[in-house]
Amino acid sequence: MVLVGRITVEDAARAFAPFVARHGERIIKAERLYRERDDRAALIEMVVVEAGHTQKFFIQLSPRDDGLTVRLEPLTDPEKSAAVKGAIAEIAHRLRAATGAAYGSTNIEEHLVR
Repeated sequence: MVLVGRITVEDAARAFAPFVARHGERIIKAERLYRERDDRAALIEMVVVEAGHTQKFFIQLSPRDDGLTVRLEPLTDPEKSAAVKGAIAEIAHRLRAATGAAYGSTNIEEHLVR
């Protein structure tokens, strides 16, 4: 998922705050953000619970010429469940709201918060 506009890893780190979001039986929790010193990337530590199944993984934020990429960190391999896709969408929504960026290209359209 891409956020387009004037948004950087530094902006995302400044805007980040831990949260717990509940959507029915689904729980999405963002615990910590880890940022590289030179702002080449950041990782957000996530936990999701769906139907009693807990998954832990990282969402990676990477700069682009036109904004920021929000995606699963490649070394963590959670099941691509609705809760995991919802976690990416929730992070993107919060960053969009905090920075004024816009949604760009995505493969999780049905999970985006409008």
